[in-house]
Amino acid sequence: MRALPETFSLPQRLLHWAMVLLLLFNLLFPQGVGGKGLDLGFSPPATVHFAIGVTIVVLAVIRLFLRLAYGVPPEPLEAPKFFRVLARLGQWTFYLLFFAVPLTGIMAYQGGATALFLHANVFRPLFAVLIVAHVGLGLAHQYYWRTNMLKKIVLG
Repeated sequence: MRALPETFSLPQRLLHWAMVLLLLFNLLFPQGVGGKGLDLGFSPPATVHFAIGVTIVVLAVIRLFLRLAYGVPPEPLEAPKFFRVLARLGQWTFYLLFFAVPLTGIMAYQGGATALFLHANVFRPLFAVLIVAHVGLGLAHQYYWRTNMLKKIVLG
Protein backbone atom coordinates (compact mmCIF):
# COMPACT_ATOMS: atom_id res chain seq x y z
CA MET A 1 0.00 0.00 0.00
CA ARG A 2 1.39 3.39 -0.97
CA ALA A 3 1.69 6.23 1.51
CA LEU A 4 -0.86 9.03 1.28
CA PRO A 5 0.46 12.48 0.37
CA GLU A 6 0.83 15.09 3.09
CA THR A 7 -1.06 17.73 1.07
CA PHE A 8 -2.98 18.20 -2.16
CA SER A 9 -0.78 18.62 -5.23
CA LEU A 10 -0.80 21.85 -7.21
CA PRO A 11 -2.82 20.26 -10.07
CA GLN A 12 -5.37 18.95 -7.55
CA ARG A 13 -5.70 22.39 -5.97
CA LEU A 14 -6.00 24.17 -9.32
CA LEU A 15 -8.65 21.70 -10.50
CA HIS A 16 -10.57 22.07 -7.24
CA TRP A 17 -10.74 25.87 -7.43
CA ALA A 18 -11.40 25.96 -11.19
CA MET A 19 -14.33 23.62 -10.68
CA VAL A 20 -15.58 25.71 -7.75
CA LEU A 21 -15.77 28.77 -10.01
CA LEU A 22 -17.38 26.91 -12.92
CA LEU A 23 -19.93 25.15 -10.72
CA LEU A 24 -20.91 28.34 -8.93
CA PHE A 25 -21.35 30.16 -12.22
CA ASN A 26 -23.66 27.47 -13.61
CA LEU A 27 -25.56 27.11 -10.33
CA LEU A 28 -26.06 30.86 -9.90
CA PHE A 29 -26.73 31.81 -13.55
CA PRO A 30 -28.76 29.08 -15.32
CA GLN A 31 -31.12 31.60 -16.95
CA GLY A 32 -29.79 31.00 -20.46
CA VAL A 33 -31.28 27.53 -20.37
CA GLY A 34 -34.53 28.60 -18.73
CA GLY A 35 -33.54 28.15 -15.10
CA LYS A 36 -33.94 30.61 -12.26
CA GLY A 37 -30.80 32.17 -10.87
CA LEU A 38 -29.41 35.45 -9.64
CA ASP A 39 -30.81 38.41 -11.56
CA LEU A 40 -27.88 40.75 -12.07
CA GLY A 41 -29.19 42.26 -15.28
CA PHE A 42 -27.63 39.77 -17.63
CA SER A 43 -28.40 36.27 -18.74
CA PRO A 44 -25.55 34.10 -20.00
CA PRO A 45 -26.39 32.32 -23.25
CA ALA A 46 -27.22 28.63 -23.17
CA THR A 47 -23.99 27.85 -25.03
CA VAL A 48 -21.99 29.20 -22.08
CA HIS A 49 -23.93 26.98 -19.66
CA PHE A 50 -23.37 23.93 -21.87
CA ALA A 51 -19.67 24.67 -22.44
CA ILE A 52 -19.12 25.01 -18.69
CA GLY A 53 -20.95 21.71 -18.10
CA VAL A 54 -18.73 19.91 -20.61
CA THR A 55 -15.63 21.52 -19.09
CA ILE A 56 -16.71 20.32 -15.64
CA VAL A 57 -16.96 16.73 -16.90
CA VAL A 58 -13.49 16.91 -18.46
CA LEU A 59 -11.96 18.43 -15.32
CA ALA A 60 -13.75 15.86 -13.15
CA VAL A 61 -12.20 13.01 -15.16
CA ILE A 62 -8.73 14.51 -14.68
CA ARG A 63 -9.42 15.19 -11.01
CA LEU A 64 -10.66 11.64 -10.42
CA PHE A 65 -7.59 10.23 -12.18
CA LEU A 66 -5.27 12.32 -9.97
CA ARG A 67 -7.16 11.26 -6.85
CA LEU A 68 -6.96 7.58 -7.71
CA ALA A 69 -3.39 7.69 -9.05
CA TYR A 70 -1.74 9.89 -6.42
CA GLY A 71 -4.16 9.93 -3.51
CA VAL A 72 -5.25 12.70 -1.19
CA PRO A 73 -4.11 13.59 2.32
CA PRO A 74 -5.45 11.34 5.08
CA GLU A 75 -8.45 12.41 7.08
CA PRO A 76 -7.38 14.26 10.22
CA LEU A 77 -8.22 12.20 13.26
CA GLU A 78 -9.07 15.35 15.24
CA ALA A 79 -12.51 15.40 13.56
CA PRO A 80 -15.09 13.00 15.02
CA LYS A 81 -15.56 9.76 13.09
CA PHE A 82 -19.14 10.69 12.12
CA PHE A 83 -17.88 13.81 10.34
CA ARG A 84 -15.02 11.93 8.68
CA VAL A 85 -17.51 9.42 7.26
CA LEU A 86 -19.81 12.27 6.24
CA ALA A 87 -16.91 14.00 4.48
CA ARG A 88 -15.96 10.84 2.58
CA LEU A 89 -19.58 10.30 1.53
CA GLY A 90 -19.77 13.94 0.46
CA GLN A 91 -16.60 13.70 -1.65
CA TRP A 92 -17.92 10.73 -3.62
CA THR A 93 -21.34 12.38 -3.96
CA PHE A 94 -19.57 15.37 -5.50
CA TYR A 95 -17.95 13.06 -8.06
CA LEU A 96 -21.31 11.47 -8.83
CA LEU A 97 -22.83 14.91 -9.40
CA PHE A 98 -19.86 16.11 -11.48
CA PHE A 99 -20.98 13.53 -14.05
CA ALA A 100 -24.73 13.21 -13.45
CA VAL A 101 -25.54 16.91 -13.67
CA PRO A 102 -23.95 17.58 -17.08
CA LEU A 103 -25.23 14.29 -18.49
CA THR A 104 -28.81 14.99 -17.40
CA GLY A 105 -28.38 18.52 -18.79
CA ILE A 106 -27.46 17.09 -22.19
CA MET A 107 -30.39 14.69 -22.04
CA ALA A 108 -32.71 17.54 -21.00
CA TYR A 109 -31.52 19.62 -23.95
CA GLN A 110 -32.54 16.73 -26.21
CA GLY A 111 -36.08 16.98 -24.81
CA GLY A 112 -35.97 14.59 -21.87
CA ALA A 113 -38.54 15.78 -19.32
CA THR A 114 -37.33 13.37 -16.63
CA ALA A 115 -33.73 14.42 -17.22
CA LEU A 116 -34.74 18.09 -16.96
CA PHE A 117 -36.53 17.43 -13.68
CA LEU A 118 -33.51 15.60 -12.26
CA HIS A 119 -31.07 18.21 -13.57
CA ALA A 120 -32.91 21.29 -12.27
CA ASN A 121 -35.03 20.10 -9.36
CA VAL A 122 -33.04 17.28 -7.76
CA PHE A 123 -29.34 17.57 -8.61
CA ARG A 124 -29.06 21.39 -8.54
CA PRO A 125 -30.48 21.73 -4.98
CA LEU A 126 -28.45 18.68 -3.88
CA PHE A 127 -25.31 20.36 -5.23
CA ALA A 128 -26.18 23.54 -3.29
CA VAL A 129 -26.72 21.64 -0.02
CA LEU A 130 -23.53 19.65 -0.56
CA ILE A 131 -21.52 22.81 -1.21
CA VAL A 132 -22.82 24.46 1.96
CA ALA A 133 -22.00 21.32 3.99
CA HIS A 134 -18.54 21.09 2.37
CA VAL A 135 -17.73 24.72 3.18
CA GLY A 136 -19.11 24.30 6.70
CA LEU A 137 -16.97 21.24 7.34
CA GLY A 138 -13.93 23.03 5.90
CA LEU A 139 -14.48 25.89 8.33
CA ALA A 140 -15.04 23.45 11.20
CA HIS A 141 -11.71 21.81 10.37
CA GLN A 142 -9.98 25.16 10.46
CA TYR A 143 -11.61 26.86 13.44
CA TYR A 144 -13.19 24.15 15.61
CA TRP A 145 -11.06 21.04 15.26
CA ARG A 146 -7.99 23.13 14.35
CA THR A 147 -6.69 20.77 11.68
CA ASN A 148 -4.81 22.06 8.67
CA MET A 149 -7.10 20.57 5.99
CA LEU A 150 -8.24 23.96 4.75
CA LYS A 151 -4.63 25.05 4.36
CA LYS A 152 -3.88 21.90 2.35
CA ILE A 153 -6.50 22.74 -0.31
CA VAL A 154 -5.69 26.46 -0.36
CA LEU A 155 -1.89 26.57 -0.09
CA GLY A 156 -0.74 22.97 -0.36
